[in-house]
Amino acid sequence: MELNEFKKKSRSSYDFDRWVRDKTVATPLGDLTVDFQIHRDRNPPDDEMLKRAAELVRYMEQHGDYVLDVVFAAYLWAGRKGYLEFSRAPKGLTRENVCKYLEKKDRSLVVTRDPDSDEIYESAIFFTPKWDEEHALSLDFRDGQIVSANGDPFRLVDGVLRYEWEDDKG
Repeated sequence: MELNEFKKKSRSSYDFDRWVRDKTVATPLGDLTVDFQIHRDRNPPDDEMLKRAAELVRYMEQHGDYVLDVVFAAYLWAGRKGYLEFSRAPKGLTRENVCKYLEKKDRSLVVTRDPDSDEIYESAIFFTPKWDEEHALSLDFRDGQIVSANGDPFRLVDGVLRYEWEDDKG
């Protein structure tokens, strides 16, 4: 992967510069784009962003099935909470067909640079599931692993996503 493979996109409604790689990454969850998001900084992507993007690509190549497990667990969590009643995703999806309910245009490996943030660089695997289009699903990636979902630590319990803040009854 090279920096020259990324093209700057129009800002449109975004409040940051977005650079997208021409080539997608094939995964068990479908093709994912590789995106750079640059906040409060007009400089182009740098080597650190490229290094982090390569780490995300390697992770997806080696652990795509686990990411699929997490996405399916998030779907089961939404069902357990009653959120499917108000969504564009049906009840009863299986692990094998849950990806049909991820927006195709919003499946990406994202590296963010924000010089005003405590963590200047952040990496995430991002999806917009039809069962939670408002909040989406951002799997925060650090130190070679997924560390949280939408900013909250979690674990998989009997195949269902459970956030640390949930009690054992929830």
